[in-house]
Amino acid sequence: MSKIVAVVSLRREHVGGGAPIFIASDGAKLEELSFLLEKIMDASAHQLNDETMILVDRGHTKS
Repeated sequence: MSKIVAVVSLRREHVGGGAPIFIASDGAKLEELSFLLEKIMDASAHQLNDETMILVDRGHTKS
């Protein structure tokens, strides 16, 4: 099963949960931060909408 390891958003009030949340100042920073975290966390970045991206770890599933 995949696990959400981080959320990157333009709006703090629209996100929550147990994963770390990073707030970007604009759309360009949203993408920049998401793709940087994607590399650092060895995860996959996925855009949910114009304001939010999630980083998903698929490589460390338990059997």
